[in-house]
Amino acid sequence: MASSSSGSVPMDEAEWQNGVEPLMRVEKQLRNLEGSSYQVIPTGLPAPRKVTFHIDKLSYRIPPKPSDDAIHAGFRGFSPLPPLITNHSFLINTVESMQNGEQPTSDEPPTNPTPTGNDKLPNTASQDILGETQLPRKRALRSSRPLKISDKVNSDIWQTILGYCEPRLLLAAKTINKEFRQLLSDRTAIWRTSRQNAFGYDMPDCPVDMSEQAYADLLVGRGCQNRNCPKEQTAGVYWTFQVRLCADCFKKKTMRADELPVHRRHVLNITAEGEGRPLWELLPLARSDGRRHMRPRSVDMSTNGWASAHSHRQYVFLRSAYLRLENKYLLFLRSEPSSAQLATWTDGILTKTLEFMVEVNQLETWHKVQKRPDTNVHNARERFFVARAAELSPPIKRSVLLRMAAFRRILNVQTPPTERSWKTLEAKIMPYRIQAEVVEQFELDMTKASADRFSQSILSSPTPPAIKLYRVLHEYRSGHKSKIRGLKPEQEFVLELGKKEFKRCLDNKVADADIVLLCLKNVFDRYCSLSEVPNGMNYDGSIGRYRLSLDDARMIVQEVMEKQIPRNSPRGGKVFQNLRCRGCRRTDFVRSWSFVDAFEHILHVHAKVVGQGLEFWQFAVPYARDVDQRFTEQDRASASTGFPWYLVAWPRCLPLVPSHQDPWTLDNWHPAISVPYVEKPPAVTVSAFENRVPHATELAENDFVGNLLHAARTLNGIWLEGECQFKIALKYAIDLYLRAEGSEPPLSSFATCLNTLHDANPSIELRFRCNVCVGEETVYRTARQVKYKIDLEALLAHWGEKHANSNSSWSQNLMLLPSAAEVWQQILEADEKLLQERQATRERTQQLSGNVRKRPKLKGNLVMNARSAGEVFDQLFGRVTVAGCQVGTAMDKDEVA
Repeated sequence: MASSSSGSVPMDEAEWQNGVEPLMRVEKQLRNLEGSSYQVIPTGLPAPRKVTFHIDKLSYRIPPKPSDDAIHAGFRGFSPLPPLITNHSFLINTVESMQNGEQPTSDEPPTNPTPTGNDKLPNTASQDILGETQLPRKRALRSSRPLKISDKVNSDIWQTILGYCEPRLLLAAKTINKEFRQLLSDRTAIWRTSRQNAFGYDMPDCPVDMSEQAYADLLVGRGCQNRNCPKEQTAGVYWTFQVRLCADCFKKKTMRADELPVHRRHVLNITAEGEGRPLWELLPLARSDGRRHMRPRSVDMSTNGWASAHSHRQYVFLRSAYLRLENKYLLFLRSEPSSAQLATWTDGILTKTLEFMVEVNQLETWHKVQKRPDTNVHNARERFFVARAAELSPPIKRSVLLRMAAFRRILNVQTPPTERSWKTLEAKIMPYRIQAEVVEQFELDMTKASADRFSQSILSSPTPPAIKLYRVLHEYRSGHKSKIRGLKPEQEFVLELGKKEFKRCLDNKVADADIVLLCLKNVFDRYCSLSEVPNGMNYDGSIGRYRLSLDDARMIVQEVMEKQIPRNSPRGGKVFQNLRCRGCRRTDFVRSWSFVDAFEHILHVHAKVVGQGLEFWQFAVPYARDVDQRFTEQDRASASTGFPWYLVAWPRCLPLVPSHQDPWTLDNWHPAISVPYVEKPPAVTVSAFENRVPHATELAENDFVGNLLHAARTLNGIWLEGECQFKIALKYAIDLYLRAEGSEPPLSSFATCLNTLHDANPSIELRFRCNVCVGEETVYRTARQVKYKIDLEALLAHWGEKHANSNSSWSQNLMLLPSAAEVWQQILEADEKLLQERQATRERTQQLSGNVRKRPKLKGNLVMNARSAGEVFDQLFGRVTVAGCQVGTAMDKDEVA
């Protein structure tokens, strides 16, 4: 905007009405108010900055204003005033015009006739000019009807606006329209400014080989970055590999050093002693515990090398990165380099890798600090609430407050404490004050008992009564283990009842996962229904009608069930090691326990916190950790001392569930509430390959390797586990070979395709357990090939050493794979899950039109275009006609399901 005249002359109302000076319409300054007014623009004010406009430079003189007498007399010579030409022009420059190379356009105000004395300005404007203001009407802003943004906003202005937005908002803005996407793709400064405004200027800079947009996506984005993975809530970033992956895709994309085939384990700079640096050490490495935790490998800057060396099983790296490095190394070897040239080539790559790993460690450190809550706010809130609790009558100590779940949760709030927050906390902690004091006294008694156990002072504090009672009951009930005294009458009665119920469960074909809990529930219900029970010493020390304790449940498991089903056998692992804790409600990591280990876990983790829905504090009873030294070492190991078994009553509802139930889907546990036991649904007995034959392709039927790779590629991408996919592919190739040759293919032909099998289907992880050793009870469950999945090369070596001379078929017994019935069960479950995901995607798409806040799922197309497992299975195995009727296909049964 520019002005051409100078000087300022006072004007009266008549001059305003005749338009001697230009008028500009000014909108209200409040964004949520509607209205405008006319304001006079003094032409004498200097321009705030020099702006050059390409407009017509002609000047117009405004004729003198006629007198009122001439106007009223109908002066015929008077002609209307020419249109008022103001000196205000606007240049419009948009993103599209800049991209297309167009010249900026000029936007000038409309040339309306100057109002005369008889003309009236708009109502609102005239009232503002005359001093009669009218309250503007407030405009209601609705999220369903957002304001329309002008399409004539300059791209530089958008760059400034977007720079103040959070990075998460920028990721969403990319999906609004192509203009925003193009602007955010071209302007790197937007992402950098947004990142620095959100996280501060002291955060690590963007890595050299990464764009600012990709950096922001890793910081605040969500969803697995594997293009074929439909998971949208993945948040974990592996900074070592600069990628965000879910747990399944991480296993597919990475490999451990010990998984490399022998012919791919290249060693650099081999010395006379036969030592050298493995090729994989030139890559960015991460240390993994094989489960959830992973951290970058440390770098020693003083030696310019790796800080420490650990087992090769702990180091993981990207498969694709090793393949590129291997190809580069083999290409370099073709030039027949000398030892010095090879050392120079190695040091150059290693130096770059170590510099990158230093940046990665800085990023990991900064990221951990960002996750931590503000310690100052946390301490301030703790001091405030502890001081308020000390003012109560009677006061509550800090150690008691820490036993309350509500107090722990409120400390994590990142806002200063207020009286209102204290009133809210007080209402939540007062009902559980007595319970918290019980837990606190339990900790004090256990600490005293531990101190007295190792103290030789005669002035030690007196032993708590509960610990004395525990030792008495321990002497009374565990005497039979010393092989001097036998069982007590009440113990014999309970064991006989346990044997009957255990036999009934076996006769009823109860699933292995339900045997322990269902048998114990039946024993408890049966004992409570009896009118005559023996007398004995109870868990409270009284003698009379015997009441069950948790030691009776433990005794049934150890003396009845484990006697018939060995704990270390393959079936024993399914029966005794697959119990879940009702207090563990995390969905990302689920751990299974044995009966004894589960109660020890509950005591040391859940029983020390009280609150709404937390009844585990009832297990916090002081007990003695020492065991009678008269027992043998094996007896002392079996007599678990991590839980007060003799002092706790057997609850009506045990705090455990079988492996087929999810604790987070159940209500809060209470020991006195009887819950009907939900057994595992009966397993599917239909074989997936029954009445099915493999479809032949252009490949020869006796081409075992070719057919195996074809089936693996066909199965790639379906929602089945890797072992299940491998079972189908192996069955397909073997059946075709049997139809052509009449025998199974040689094991050597299978060993030759290991390198290309994973490339054909990354979901197939070539790590298995030995099926022969798993099925033999003489082999301990702790054996490596039984307890762990080992790589296929090691498994082949084990097979050649242990089972090559046996008559076992390698296709049936080399690898532990799902059975044919389990394959069919997984196909049904996978297709059912796919149908549910598709239905959820459709419902979300329908909601988009009615709610502008909802954004479409970025990976919704993957779900809608995913192939069903039954459909792919039908492509490999066709149906056959039996007795004049057709056997239903996988898709037919899936649609019925």
